[in-house]
Amino acid sequence: MGNASFPHLTAPITINSRLKLRNRMVKAPQSSWFFEKDGSAGQRVTDFYETLAAGGVGLLIVSAVTWRPDHPYGPYGALSDDKFIPGMKNLVDRVHSHDCPVMCQLHHGGPSAAAGHHGGLPVGSSSIDVKDIPSPGKAVHGLTREEIEEDKQLYLAAAERVAACGFDGIEVHCAHGYYLESFLSRVWNHRDDEYGPQNMENRTRLIVEIITELRRRLGADYPIGLRMNGHEWGAKGELTVEEAVEAAKIFEKAGVNYISVSGYGYGPLPFRYLPDYWPYPEPEEHMKPYMDDYRGLGLLVPAAEAIKKAVSIPVIAVGRMDENKGEAVLSQGKADLVAFGRYLWADPEFPRKVMEGRTDDIVRCTRCGTCEDPPAGRPRRCRVNPSMGRESELRITPAEKKKKVLVIGGGPAGMETARVAALRGHQVILCERNRALGGKLPLASMIKGSDVEDIRSIVPYLTGQLAKLPVDIRLNTAVDADYVRREAPDAVVIATGGLYTLPELPGVNGRNVTGVNSLSKQVKLPLVVFGPDLLHKLTKIFLPIGRRVVIVGGKIEGVQGAIFLNKRGREVCVLEDGAELGKGIPPRYMDRVRPWFQKRGISAFTEVTFKEITSKGVMYVDKEGKEHLAEGDTVMVLTSQKPDLSLKNRLEGIVSEIHMAGSVNGADVGSLIVDAMENGRSIGCKL
Repeated sequence: MGNASFPHLTAPITINSRLKLRNRMVKAPQSSWFFEKDGSAGQRVTDFYETLAAGGVGLLIVSAVTWRPDHPYGPYGALSDDKFIPGMKNLVDRVHSHDCPVMCQLHHGGPSAAAGHHGGLPVGSSSIDVKDIPSPGKAVHGLTREEIEEDKQLYLAAAERVAACGFDGIEVHCAHGYYLESFLSRVWNHRDDEYGPQNMENRTRLIVEIITELRRRLGADYPIGLRMNGHEWGAKGELTVEEAVEAAKIFEKAGVNYISVSGYGYGPLPFRYLPDYWPYPEPEEHMKPYMDDYRGLGLLVPAAEAIKKAVSIPVIAVGRMDENKGEAVLSQGKADLVAFGRYLWADPEFPRKVMEGRTDDIVRCTRCGTCEDPPAGRPRRCRVNPSMGRESELRITPAEKKKKVLVIGGGPAGMETARVAALRGHQVILCERNRALGGKLPLASMIKGSDVEDIRSIVPYLTGQLAKLPVDIRLNTAVDADYVRREAPDAVVIATGGLYTLPELPGVNGRNVTGVNSLSKQVKLPLVVFGPDLLHKLTKIFLPIGRRVVIVGGKIEGVQGAIFLNKRGREVCVLEDGAELGKGIPPRYMDRVRPWFQKRGISAFTEVTFKEITSKGVMYVDKEGKEHLAEGDTVMVLTSQKPDLSLKNRLEGIVSEIHMAGSVNGADVGSLIVDAMENGRSIGCKL
């Protein structure tokens, strides 16, 4: 079943005689972090991959499956022992039950790992001192000839277990600064033997040896793919596109059935996490020439195109893809298949929706980075797909008892609650006191922009889904206790948002002081007239804020406010009374913010005690007890939300079932979009 709007993306393809795909959408190999602590495939990871298979993807690649018994498993899967076969075989069978082929990507962190099996050190092609490594990390132990031979045998034994599990093929991982890539790239390879960097034959030797032996052991027709960097940036010896083409030809000759083209970057900042984060808050100088690729079909596509022109086997392109970019890549002959990573985390049913022409129903990845750094003690999570990794727990099923549900507040938490409750069969009323749904998402979109992170899709998705459901939406409707008495619902969900309050400081009511509430009122009409995108651009021309701004509050609100203002020519000082700067910002972004603050001259101080706001700025005491004046024309209070229990207290005794969703619970529970969506899904499933 194809789709006329996406004829290339939805067309079937045969990679070799045994690997036939229903479409050209591939689930990119990404570590899910849903395996058990010992590396076995349990219920959670099996549910996760089965959900992806059920969503209609053409090929699913299970990634980060380790082959060394002493490799730190952590969140990774393992096939380093026969004991792992039953769990992994069950995963394969569950995927196959949805007519979806599944391959296994064998993994070893190599020099890019946080830890290793050689005295705790990462391992790679060459020994590298910590001062010489291309990105923040540990010194690297260079492998001896004996260790390489041992690893080859462990790898091949794991590959035989891959076949025993019933996987439809194996992908050789030769990218991202990992084990095998450390031989291919001169960034890591400084050897002086036949595995050294003297020529491409040497650099690919170990990889070719493994491919050759895989082919001998697994059979002439067993599908073998390879993932490689097509381009590297930011380090001496970085792999060029021309070198990648040369290597790809060698890999094709060795017998691989496809080549998946990725990329990698190095440097003092966490640029290496391609392709999402490196332009935030702005790209390094050496990357600015690549912004056209980034904004176009993707940073990694030119290398895929070059490799496709040089080989006759299928080539997979990847990197910030959606259905339109994917179709363009294929129609223009730049690749044969397209891999989607976070897009399928956000919406596992993305392929089916594309096949059926239901693109308005797609849940769009917002590139927020939340999935990269989950809170301690819990697995990855997705901002817009709360059920990722919790498929059984948050599955939307028909309600046993139908209820009349009143949802108060039309932000993301309220809309998600209403959507899920309606899908379960409840009678849902959604009340919003303003003229449109969305809460503070339009304001957040105006502040954040859309160059990297992009939240613009959340509101149209949720409002579009609600429009297709029997939800009674009442705009311009304020709800009080009398309103609830008249409606007599079985359950009430309060999603009205938290309280933005000004601190109790002398001078806080001065004319030079503004806060989130006053800012929201200021931009309310302009947001309606111009929309978040245009207003984001217009504020670069005119912004009614002083030239020097002191921000009270250094969590996510204050730091993102500082970035917004500094890019509009303001001198900014950020003051935070807590110990952590940027709390709430995913570390992949925050790690880039700190050096950018230094580069731009943005002052930021934590653990301060506020004393007074004056016409000249903010008086505060630092953690050493010294008093200072942070000078500014405008003082902007951008502190986090506090809980608002007022409506809940008034409704006690009127309705028996009351839930609180999103930021009405306060910053510690629900002020982030990811928390609001998770609250909404969880409450909707419990009603």
